[in-house]
Amino acid sequence: MLNRGLRICVLLLLCLCVGVPAASNNIDAVMRSVVALSGQSSGGETVFASAFMVEARERNRVWLVSSAHSFASITGDFARVSLRRFERNIYRPLPFQVRIRAGGRALYFTHQNFDLAAIKIELPAEADYCVLSRDFIADEKQLKRVAAGAGTQVLIPGFPYGESCNDAGFAFARSGVISSFPLCPASIYPIFHVDFEVFAGYSGAPVIFAGSGGALLLGMVLEEVFLEELRSQKGKKQLRTRRGLGLARVLSAPLLGDFIASLR
Repeated sequence: MLNRGLRICVLLLLCLCVGVPAASNNIDAVMRSVVALSGQSSGGETVFASAFMVEARERNRVWLVSSAHSFASITGDFARVSLRRFERNIYRPLPFQVRIRAGGRALYFTHQNFDLAAIKIELPAEADYCVLSRDFIADEKQLKRVAAGAGTQVLIPGFPYGESCNDAGFAFARSGVISSFPLCPASIYPIFHVDFEVFAGYSGAPVIFAGSGGALLLGMVLEEVFLEELRSQKGKKQLRTRRGLGLARVLSAPLLGDFIASLR
């Protein structure tokens, strides 16, 4: 039995939801798994990022997954996470602090080769959330089964500049199209691209395929793609031009799944 009258419902692809309302579909479950991650940088500016929750082996604990540079950019011992609670049939914000360092030592784990990190946390009993199962993270076989590739439509729930779509603190779910080829094998093509405009705050956002057979996590947003050019100016100086291409660099899900599986 769960405290405070909470219910657990298991969805297709094993999204575990904790809270009063059952998630009606997998996209609802994904939206309840995505949170805003924020903190202060060493320069005093606010760091914005997105994160999502994946099941851990211990009861009442989850892996909070985001980009490694987002965790590293936050100074101090704590980061802020925008949880929600469900009270009297209304979602309400539930601000929560996560300790990410102790004695100067990072408590989160980072991938050896990619901009990926995760930290194991225990959430408050009153929080409403869904936890994505490891089966929800696409492996090589699932990528091939859904025929994900150039032209595939995807959803990206995230927080542009830390903004949410309502007072409860839910992410904006935006659409995009995979714009690179091929995706498999992920060991050879670990990064693919999605055609959608990336704002600060989208690092760590999940990239979701939603087809007739259900939803599947295809990857995680790392950063926007930029083109940098150096041009001579009056023959003496060089002018650096940085252009955003309206594309997101995305880490492929099989690598993300392998990373989560390696954590204890």
